[in-house]
Amino acid sequence: MGIKRYILLAIIYMLGIGLYVYSFNGENFSLELLGLSLTLPIAVWMVIPVALLVVASISHLVFYNFKDFLYKRALKKDVELFKEISKQKILEESIENASFRTEGFKLVGMVLSSMNYNRVSSADFSQEPELAKACELVHSIYSGTFEDIKKYKLSKNNTLVVQNAINRLQSEPKYALEVLKNCKDINSPLCAKAYEALIEFASFTEIKKYNFTPDKRTFRRMMERYLDANDTFEMDLISIEEMLEKFNADRADYLELAQEIKIKLSPDALIALFEKLYNSKGNLAADAYLYVLYDLQMIDKIKDILDNSETDEFVKFKTVMFLREHGKSIDIDKFLRI
Repeated sequence: MGIKRYILLAIIYMLGIGLYVYSFNGENFSLELLGLSLTLPIAVWMVIPVALLVVASISHLVFYNFKDFLYKRALKKDVELFKEISKQKILEESIENASFRTEGFKLVGMVLSSMNYNRVSSADFSQEPELAKACELVHSIYSGTFEDIKKYKLSKNNTLVVQNAINRLQSEPKYALEVLKNCKDINSPLCAKAYEALIEFASFTEIKKYNFTPDKRTFRRMMERYLDANDTFEMDLISIEEMLEKFNADRADYLELAQEIKIKLSPDALIALFEKLYNSKGNLAADAYLYVLYDLQMIDKIKDILDNSETDEFVKFKTVMFLREHGKSIDIDKFLRI
């Protein structure tokens, strides 16, 4: 029963009592208390206790209705907060302390903060458009699509933000300049991807501005650009030597370099480079140096190195020289890769 209806019925009830009593006794009655005297009709005196009870019951109803109103309002806010936090969890945002008000949702908040959204789940969020949009966004980003997620105000370290930035690098390689400008941890996945993207379009001078240690893969990509006649990418030989040193190039790496870079350098520059590498790196660059000498038909120098080597050293080149001396031709590039 509503309070308004209760008050109306209480008034009618009190009037009924008053009129009933007054109908058979219309006299007055005086009440003296603490030196004060109050004279009222007996009918009124009969209604006063009922009125006090009505006031007390109305106060009780108002209090608990107000308490129920506050609970329902808190519950409504908790439901909205739960939806918002669920959306944040779907978007892989970290949630620390969710300020739920109702007891049930306080437990739910604690559990939710320790859970992660499963992207392969078949949960149906069609009844909640915001959650459904968040799910679609997550799937789209992890499918390789760059999405505009500014309105979600996610943290910079959010894995979704990082993946979305990586997606943008794939479609906009020059975005790498903006990423690298703000890179604090060059070993982070995003910075590493930005560096890879930078290598695809920047000059060697621009690439050197960033304090990345080249690995074999990035070195190979730079060499591909350097050897591409249609690419304006240029590297100095000192920098090539330094990069070989930094990623601890092995014998195969030096040999591969010799086989490829010969189309770019003059014979004198080629000999000078690999002779220098041979003198500084010894056996690591020996195969590459011997290959260059053989390619330029500097046979005497090859023989001199082979004659002063151990029996088990440079076996393949000794085989090549043996076959050559006996009139047998061989594809040295393929032979050395075996």
